[in-house]
Amino acid sequence: MALARAIVRNSGEHEVWIVLNDLFPETVEVIRHAFVDLLPAERIAVFSLPPLTLYRGVDDWRTSAAEMIREHAIAELEPDVVHISSLFEGYVDNSVTSIKRLYPEMLTAVTLYDLIPYLNPDKYLVDAGFKQHYMGKIEALKRADILLGISAYCGEEAATELGIPRQRITNISTAVSDAFKPIDLSASQRDALFGKFGITRPFVMTTGIVEPRKNLEGLIVAYSKLPAELRKQYQLFMVCQATESNSAKLYQLAKSNGLLENELVLAAYVSDKDLVALYNLCHLFVFPSLHEGFGLPALEAMACGSAVIGSCTTSIPEVICRDDALFDPLDLNQMAAMMERALGDHTYWQSLRENAIERAGKFSWDATGQRALKAFEEAHALRRAEVAARHETEPGSSSESQALASQRYRRLVDALSKIDLPTTDGDFLSSADSIAANQRVGRARQLFVDVSVLCHVDAKSGIQRVTRSILLQLLKSPPPGLQVRPVRLDRSVMAYRYANEFWRTIGVGEKPVDDADEWLDTQQGDIYLGLDLVADCVPPAEQWFVRQRRRGVKIYFVVYDLLPVMHPDWFPEVIALCFPPWLKTISHVSDGLIGISRAVADDLRVWLDTGPVDRLHDLKLGYFHLGADIESSQPSKGLPPDATGTLHALRSRPTVLMVGTVEPRKGHIQVVAAFEKLWAENVDVNLAIVGKAGWGLAEFAQKLEQHPERNRRLFWLQGASDEFLEQVYEASAVLLTASNGEGFGLPLIEAAQKGLPIITRDLPVFREVAGEHAFYFNGDSSGALADAVNAWLLANHEGNAPVSTGMPWLTWAQSADQIKNVLLREEWYGTWLPVEAHH
Repeated sequence: MALARAIVRNSGEHEVWIVLNDLFPETVEVIRHAFVDLLPAERIAVFSLPPLTLYRGVDDWRTSAAEMIREHAIAELEPDVVHISSLFEGYVDNSVTSIKRLYPEMLTAVTLYDLIPYLNPDKYLVDAGFKQHYMGKIEALKRADILLGISAYCGEEAATELGIPRQRITNISTAVSDAFKPIDLSASQRDALFGKFGITRPFVMTTGIVEPRKNLEGLIVAYSKLPAELRKQYQLFMVCQATESNSAKLYQLAKSNGLLENELVLAAYVSDKDLVALYNLCHLFVFPSLHEGFGLPALEAMACGSAVIGSCTTSIPEVICRDDALFDPLDLNQMAAMMERALGDHTYWQSLRENAIERAGKFSWDATGQRALKAFEEAHALRRAEVAARHETEPGSSSESQALASQRYRRLVDALSKIDLPTTDGDFLSSADSIAANQRVGRARQLFVDVSVLCHVDAKSGIQRVTRSILLQLLKSPPPGLQVRPVRLDRSVMAYRYANEFWRTIGVGEKPVDDADEWLDTQQGDIYLGLDLVADCVPPAEQWFVRQRRRGVKIYFVVYDLLPVMHPDWFPEVIALCFPPWLKTISHVSDGLIGISRAVADDLRVWLDTGPVDRLHDLKLGYFHLGADIESSQPSKGLPPDATGTLHALRSRPTVLMVGTVEPRKGHIQVVAAFEKLWAENVDVNLAIVGKAGWGLAEFAQKLEQHPERNRRLFWLQGASDEFLEQVYEASAVLLTASNGEGFGLPLIEAAQKGLPIITRDLPVFREVAGEHAFYFNGDSSGALADAVNAWLLANHEGNAPVSTGMPWLTWAQSADQIKNVLLREEWYGTWLPVEAHH
């Protein structure tokens, strides 16, 4: 991780990509988050591989196929250099690495840490399966164009033991985390740490797992040779993660060499934070290892200001770089003598501490990253010179790139067909699936627009009207470089299909290629827009969204309002119950949420601050405004038989119009009570309600049906078409919106388009939409509203009522453009950070 960050940080004009294996799904978001300050998200690519079994050995068809599929996936990015950060994994995990299995021309670099198992096979390669795996990786290592050794010794070992040409080897060295540094610890912090690990006095420290090359036994015997008076002043403290049996052996060794019970202290797991503190507190750090690729513990201790002595073998002298601080790790008397000097000679000890800080300062990740980049540049320049000498040209046009991609694909398929190992249909299916997922060249990016509800039932109003209108505009005017595709959730498996059959019924945009509703074919850079509200099914489909986001598909959801979580009593139980899990899921899986007003985006931020949202990354918050040109949303036609009489009655006196479903939050009960009060006071005014009966107001609906003023001064028009509603608007004097909560407030704009004045409840969203173009009221009582209507009637009579005609509004084309600007031009309203991100 540190090397990758250093390479990216120092890359200059070079384009760096991070390539991840999707068989480690839990790491993808963590790694993306680790590079959020350095690399655009689209430069982190995830390749797909067929699932593997552990301990599979090399005689496994799927393992061989996976190596080739990985090389093909990386080749699709058309890289100049590929760097493999760790080659030898993959026997007990899902790592897949290979060098030139499929593409010998792919310039490949590898970091080499050490050859310890190769040089000590009797100890490290006793398992036949692992030996076969390891030796296969050694052969792959020999094919690398660039070998990045973590020490000069490590590179020299590769040259002498493996015969790798020295011109291919670069010593990039290594470094330690910035966390390893001198720190001040209070007496109470020191005491707490001593108590935690059983330390009772100043201590000599080492770190290393319990295995022969770490030479912990040698250190215990050497320590036992110190004068007893010196040992009374100090303890030997080993951070070694010893098992119970290993601890028993080490304690027995100490006892048999005359060490008292509290002279040796063993620590199991130690956190990084505690390790830094222990390095700072130790009087002397001893590193007695017999063989190291670099010797990181010695450098960690030096970076913390510890006095450090260590072995004169392998790479360790490169780290300590001081002859009088190095001992022969097999000469236990010499090791003991150097410890005695460091513990008894204050001047020598002080010089070791000063040397530590100065020497550690010469190692940095930036320097390591720069050396790696220089090696890449030199190898690439050499390769270009070879290509030029052969009079070959690099692909220039996209058609040449496409032709090369086709050749690569054929080469992969041919190579897979030649693997002579037993296979199953499952091997072929999972491999084909991965190959398809990894193909990049020649594929257009896609914008998936969710129409899961609309394609089954078009309510012609509310969310379905928005979904249809925005979809039509996106199909008519797709964003540059993106194919707009309607998609639907297949509820039987909770995964998405193309909504091709529905698309054909719209008759807008290109015709779908496939007849059937095929499964989505996604790739990095695609965008999913959750335009339709599928609240009940998004939580069960969460894993689909998580997988797509891992692949690099951007996930965005439109949020129409948060009312079901803010006021569950306003909604049917089924909505009130399914809405909170939906909101929690979309907050977890999305890159951004887009409200249909600024007020909704503000409500979202408040909810996120209090809601239990599980995410690493920040969450973008945006909003757009709905369109209001009814012709663009395929308006419904038709007039009722008594249309003429109704319109005449509405014109006969001032008519106050309400538009919207009759349900608890819309305020109809307060409105009717207010008008009953007005009529009792002989105010000559009509109330017209346009909207079907919703849920939860059965008694009230019956009251409306049987009201004594029904069809005299009270008109309830259910199932009105857009055509009839248009005429009702024209016959009315003012629009009244008494709703207690809305995501947007389209009736205000529809009224303004017709020049109809507006009386509205004073809500933030209505202020956002109507501004100074409406007459606002407050209060929930019938009297408060009756007074407001009277006040408006008076103001209107005197010519002082606010006029709506100047209210700004959007067409659906402009509304769709606002969404495009948020999605593609990053015109976000704000960002919400998870609590962890604040720390």
